[in-house]
Amino acid sequence: MEGRSRVIQRVDFAVFLTVLLFFASVVPSAFAIDKPLASFLSDHCTSCHDDDTQKGGVNLAHLAADWDDPDEVRIWSRVHDRVVRREMPPKSETQPQRTVIDAFSTHLADLLLQADRAKARASLRRLNRIEYENTVCDLFGIRAALKGNFPEDQSAFGFDTVGDVLTISPEHMEVYLLAADRAIQQMLGPDKRPPQIDVTKPLSNDSFASRAIDRTLMRTKEGGLVAFQDYNCPLTIGDGQAKATGTYRIRIKAKPFQTDDALMMAVYAGDVIRKTGVRLVDYFDIPADDQWTTIEFEDYLEVGHTIRMAPYGLVAPTQGPNRFKGPGLMIGEVSVRGPLEDWPPTSRTSLLAEVTSKSPGIEDARKIFERLMPRAFRRKIDPGEIEAPLKLTNAALDSGRSFEDAVGVGIKMILCSPGFLLREERPVEVEGRDVVYVDDEALASRLSYFLWSSMPDDELLSLGATGTLHEPGVLRQQVERMLKDPRADRFVQNFTGQWLNLRDIFFTEPDATLFPEFDEMLRHSMVEETHYYFQEILESDLSLVEFVDSDWTILNERLAAHYGLKGIRGAKFQHVRLPPASGRGGVLAQASVLKVTANGTATSPVVRGVWVLNNILGQPTPPPPPNIPVIEPDIRGASTIREQVKKHRSIESCAGCHDRIDPPGLALETFDPIGGLRKSYRSIGVGEPVNLRIKNKRVQYRIGQPVDSSGVMPDGRRFKNIIDFKKILTDDKASLATCLTEKLLIYGLGRNIRFSDRGAIQEIVAKVAEKNYGFRSLIHEVIQSETFRKR
Repeated sequence: MEGRSRVIQRVDFAVFLTVLLFFASVVPSAFAIDKPLASFLSDHCTSCHDDDTQKGGVNLAHLAADWDDPDEVRIWSRVHDRVVRREMPPKSETQPQRTVIDAFSTHLADLLLQADRAKARASLRRLNRIEYENTVCDLFGIRAALKGNFPEDQSAFGFDTVGDVLTISPEHMEVYLLAADRAIQQMLGPDKRPPQIDVTKPLSNDSFASRAIDRTLMRTKEGGLVAFQDYNCPLTIGDGQAKATGTYRIRIKAKPFQTDDALMMAVYAGDVIRKTGVRLVDYFDIPADDQWTTIEFEDYLEVGHTIRMAPYGLVAPTQGPNRFKGPGLMIGEVSVRGPLEDWPPTSRTSLLAEVTSKSPGIEDARKIFERLMPRAFRRKIDPGEIEAPLKLTNAALDSGRSFEDAVGVGIKMILCSPGFLLREERPVEVEGRDVVYVDDEALASRLSYFLWSSMPDDELLSLGATGTLHEPGVLRQQVERMLKDPRADRFVQNFTGQWLNLRDIFFTEPDATLFPEFDEMLRHSMVEETHYYFQEILESDLSLVEFVDSDWTILNERLAAHYGLKGIRGAKFQHVRLPPASGRGGVLAQASVLKVTANGTATSPVVRGVWVLNNILGQPTPPPPPNIPVIEPDIRGASTIREQVKKHRSIESCAGCHDRIDPPGLALETFDPIGGLRKSYRSIGVGEPVNLRIKNKRVQYRIGQPVDSSGVMPDGRRFKNIIDFKKILTDDKASLATCLTEKLLIYGLGRNIRFSDRGAIQEIVAKVAEKNYGFRSLIHEVIQSETFRKR
């Protein structure tokens, strides 16, 4: 019987296996594509996009209908878009009838929409490190440098606000504890008034500067010191080192020496004596005057930090400082006073405002937490949430710690809790609407982190609590109020820093042989131009088309000289009307963008072309196929970049994408890696020598091959130069508006654009088109949209 049982089991298993294999051969995979999709791909796509061909690096032969796989959905979305735009099948192939294309695209769109709407929406997102620092500082009314202690935040779709990549690691938790301690210490302040400094003296009498005279090219004059070059300039007031962290008022008297021309002075702050953690404060104008000019500003210094001054743009002396007849900068009296903050600090008195008894206890702590926690958590709190920090505070009191220290223990728990670190977006259903919205408290946070990169203020929190914020009139009034607030500068800095990649300005250092004119002030001015330009378009509600082309920009003397524009003087930025044929209008021709899209040595039409497609036109390109060589520009001067690109395009799997990538990249070849206008490439080998001196040194580069910035767009339109190319872009205002709308939504919502968002984006673009594509109007329409309110 036992043996028979084994035989029956073997037979049963064999039958089961046979049946299973049979059904596997006839039952379609759970992810098999349906007949309408399969037929269209087979008839019009897979002959060029199969295992063997893979044109454009795309293989559609094994594409599945796994609507939960973001990579599969991304490919299907690209297929949909290329077919709808009639880019595929290519014009060289037999074209399907219009009805066939419409049927395929409509069916695929329905499937993508259904899959998108079925997905769960994330309701929690971690504050990134910039948002964390701003939130802590705004919560307590303090200044504290916290973000530098955290690991770099990951980015997705171009922004570090995307929730899917804002994970919390053990390293984060360790830093949260340390950052909370530092913030609480800053908020409570010292037990007694911190040591003050109030130093006013000629720099020649300073303990540090006077010792440096014999070791540098400086001259002592009655009432001050004269410096002739900025390199290692020791114009540092050592007696002005901060004795306590805080805000200091600084006054500097300066004037030109041995010159009738105005000068510029750079001021640095930090540990300038040991040359660590040094940062630029700003550049200041010193007028051409024999009288002293007084520069006054306030800056935040940590213990032991002070300031250093240096002339800008002066050449090194060719003789000893006492015989040198060239121009110099004379620094006279310097004053450093601070810290300026009240003591006890306002942050401490505000926290303890309701504590009136001489011996405060746990009930006083309860009052503090009842007021603090709704602001820290950006919502109404449940009654039980206050008990955990109260329990820790009570234990600290029982152990003999002071009331302030004990409350600090409870606050530390609040700052390290999910309610503070995570943005929770609670849902609310509206009767009669098949849409789930975020409640008004979550909307207040969504709005404040969008425009301020920080928590809502009391007015926003109040409107969120009463449930009136979502009303169109209220929402519009709040957006206007917020855009006029100084905190809106964070939107300018953070959005442009990521949309235009300005954060990468330090990523490469231009080759000193090829670009000897590059310096720190030029780099600083590059970014400032873009920030001022963006701010002007936003404040004046100018057309977003001006991001691509305009007849104006905002420059200082250094950047104007770099652009070859005359008549602009001084370190301050000013509105400048551009010459008609300059080609400089818009961000595409700004040195900041041109630098971050180059490698410091040479330019690549591929890199710049991909940047334009992704950041300006909203047409991201897929990564190159494997084993495709990178284009390496020949800085020896034997060949042009256009010749290199032509070789690349000869690879069949590359040609399709390069039809779209190369034209914008070639148009930008008229600008070098630091944003200078050029007619020829610079070479370190072949070419004509250059009779030019920069910074008192003869340049080493040569004039290489001529630049050709002409091209042909995929639709056959031709351009001769950057001016023609920008005209092509501005002819399609709707595409520019669509791309910028998508970028704003990704940044503001913390997620990628979904297929189901497309209808709302089209509505936003249509509305802003009626308002001359005004950028401020676009911000309003984005925030008023249903997409911005949806969970």
